[in-house]
Amino acid sequence: METENSITGGSFAAGVLQVGSLSLDKPATRPSGLPPRGLFVGREPLLADLVTELATGEGPLLVSALAGLGGIGKTALAVEAAHRTRHLFPGGTLFVDLRGYDEHPVAPEQALDTLLRALGEPLPPEDPAAKQHLYRTRLATAAGPLLLIADNASSPDQVTPLLPGDPRHRTLVTSRHVLSDRTLTPRHFRVGTLDEDESRSLLTELSGRPDPALAEVARLCGHLPLALRVAGALMTDRTPAELAADLADARERLTELDYGPDLAVRAAFDLSHRRLTPAEARLFALLGRHPGPDLSLAAATALADLPERETLRLLRSLTRAHLVDADNRRYRLHDLVKLHAAEQPVDGAEEALIRLARSYEAAAAALGPDLRTRNDWLSVEIENAVAVYKTVGFTLGRHMAAVLEDGITWSLLQSSVHQALAIGYIAVTRSCSPSPGDLDDRLRKMLTGLSRLPRDPRLEGVRPLLKELGVDAARTGLTSDTLPEYLGLLVDGLRRFRTAAEQIGGPLSQDAELRELEAELVNTAKGATGGR
Repeated sequence: METENSITGGSFAAGVLQVGSLSLDKPATRPSGLPPRGLFVGREPLLADLVTELATGEGPLLVSALAGLGGIGKTALAVEAAHRTRHLFPGGTLFVDLRGYDEHPVAPEQALDTLLRALGEPLPPEDPAAKQHLYRTRLATAAGPLLLIADNASSPDQVTPLLPGDPRHRTLVTSRHVLSDRTLTPRHFRVGTLDEDESRSLLTELSGRPDPALAEVARLCGHLPLALRVAGALMTDRTPAELAADLADARERLTELDYGPDLAVRAAFDLSHRRLTPAEARLFALLGRHPGPDLSLAAATALADLPERETLRLLRSLTRAHLVDADNRRYRLHDLVKLHAAEQPVDGAEEALIRLARSYEAAAAALGPDLRTRNDWLSVEIENAVAVYKTVGFTLGRHMAAVLEDGITWSLLQSSVHQALAIGYIAVTRSCSPSPGDLDDRLRKMLTGLSRLPRDPRLEGVRPLLKELGVDAARTGLTSDTLPEYLGLLVDGLRRFRTAAEQIGGPLSQDAELRELEAELVNTAKGATGGR
């Protein structure tokens, strides 16, 4: 049975096509939200790793700052990596600034609105679940893989609702914290400060001219990219030498590194500080008062006047926020972060430093009698202890003074051994410098081995010993003809060592076995040199 319809009334400029049903789909929108490429200097190895991961990896990537400051260069790194991999994402690039450290961070629902509009949805639905469903549907129907950059996130809760469900797409997240939960388990790329050459190159580009004073400006900026960019802007009306002079006063450095609300170091640090708990903020402020370069866990515990476990928990929180750098349970702050920490108000700062000074004295008292152990502790803590003692007006206590004397004794002993080895070992063989560790053991080994040589030594007899000591006889040109000279100079070096050891005392100066070995070596050398 045929169906016949008619349309009457009105005017028609062309034929009318009648269909049973009609679906009008909007054409797919290719988002192009990638920010423009900015000046990017250095970090090529890290950038290469990131580009490789974008090209071959799976799941979200997280770019996290090693020093934990705004302005470490996370966003610049992410944007540069995105530009270098645009060909891998024909579906386009989505970019959203989550403002995670602002007073009012962007909520996931707000971020979804931004992303849906970029995907061609001018009126996103009001219901949060409907937003997320539409967002992932649009991503699933995208013409090709796309890259999402979620910039400046402060928590996994901000990021997780934005993750694409389609495995073709990639997500790159930047944050001042280490972000990880059951859903967000990314590979972390830690971004540190620039090195000296990179900092100088960036300042040269920003200032438009090379200048010897730029190295000092870079040092005073702590090689922090944000600080370097502020410095570059400041050099529009002053020379690098003038800026270096302005930054030299540590008390005014953060004030000087300010070029307006969008280019200021202190303002960037304030955003990180705002998210600290009261206990974290208190420890952060106390760490800024410590005048030394770093602290051990024990020192931080004394400073905080808390149980060690609680101090460790707070230090870990500050480390995750990248306000503190941890290495083998030693903790330090970036120079500019330390200035910022010292500005924060805190009760009991003077009492905290007095506790710290007393803790160094107690640690010195607890050390055993072994010279090497005492020197090892001193070499790590002497700069910290002296700085704290000077700040609080303490004189060295009895135990600290004793450790310092032992450290000087050990250093002189090491110097004497170095001198002996240099004269009798390096000067002739022209080999590499000996390791500073276990020098007395190495000296004993050398004496023992050489004393076993026959009175008329041959080169073949000394080769195994030289190999044991790390000397390449073939490379150094040691021959049977030069061996007597080598032994003679070694004996001369040992005599100098003996004189120094007897002057300062110490275990080797009283070692009867070592004296006997030295005498045997003297006889061996005389045999090799015809009795001279």
